[in-house]
Amino acid sequence: MYTRLLTAAVFGLPMLSIQPAAAHHAFAANYDMDNVGTVEGIVEEVVWANPHVHYYIQVMGEEGTTELWDGEAANLSILASRGWERNTIRVGDAIRVTGALGRDGIRRIQMRQVVRADGSPLVQQPATE
Repeated sequence: MYTRLLTAAVFGLPMLSIQPAAAHHAFAANYDMDNVGTVEGIVEEVVWANPHVHYYIQVMGEEGTTELWDGEAANLSILASRGWERNTIRVGDAIRVTGALGRDGIRRIQMRQVVRADGSPLVQQPATE
């Protein structure tokens, strides 16, 4: 009995610590990492919270209609280490975002590069960090 318990502890406990990180960082499930695109539009909403910051962007579609895109950035710690604050990108700001596009036609983008309307880039590591 003791041997079984010890074996379970030795092999099972490390797996408990691995699973949450792997599940959290399954970006390949949401994004096609080989399909990189760019969206440009006006920020409609900012969700400044962990595990990742989200910017909802109104983008002009091909037929002249607007589409709401979900831009997923890094977590608060990474953004703060790059000098970002809650008001770095505000509602009403025009931004251009480049990154991996959402799978299955879902309007989302993993924010790898962000450029303001004046052309100034915002440094940010990919959300996979």
